[in-house]
Amino acid sequence: MQKPPKEKSLYIHTLIFSKSNGIDNIYAYFPDSKILLGYIQYSFLQEAFYKWIYGKDRMVTKIPPEPVEIIIKKGLDDGLINKEIAKLMLSHYSRVERMWDLPKERVVPELIKFSREFNRTWFGNHRNFIYMKIFKDSIEFGEFVIESILITNSEKDFEHKIGVPIGEWKEICKSATSSKIMGERFQQIIQKNLSEII
Repeated sequence: MQKPPKEKSLYIHTLIFSKSNGIDNIYAYFPDSKILLGYIQYSFLQEAFYKWIYGKDRMVTKIPPEPVEIIIKKGLDDGLINKEIAKLMLSHYSRVERMWDLPKERVVPELIKFSREFNRTWFGNHRNFIYMKIFKDSIEFGEFVIESILITNSEKDFEHKIGVPIGEWKEICKSATSSKIMGERFQQIIQKNLSEII
């Protein structure tokens, strides 16, 4: 997110929760579907599965630079997960890995379908859960942010948390890819204001 979003940018919200580690809450955008796919495969799943395996009873401060398959195998070998969980993890990882063979236009629909199934599988409990949601554009993403905040807060709280009123946030999201100024404001809000919004 070093640059404002572009017309083909895709957006994601992820949560990784474990009782010992608290919540890792990320709002982000990526220039295209293949870069988003890379983030999910090589960063999100690696961290999410590692924390699922090792973060149940201890604080995880560093994720080892190991492939997801090795993380899963070690967790199984160490008796921290059972064969069923390991199989689910490998299945989800392999499914994402196979998406590299899809044409770009098919990646996003597959990722959205995948994320729904993924969320049902890793819903977890009061000790741990993993979640991701993918958005096709900045408007859809912005609406999600509004809904998320207004579930437990007022419109005044929204403005305090985001830094702009709801109407202005909608305009920023609407113009984030067509106006350099609005794109920069969008980028700044995501980087500085959304980390506390679940």
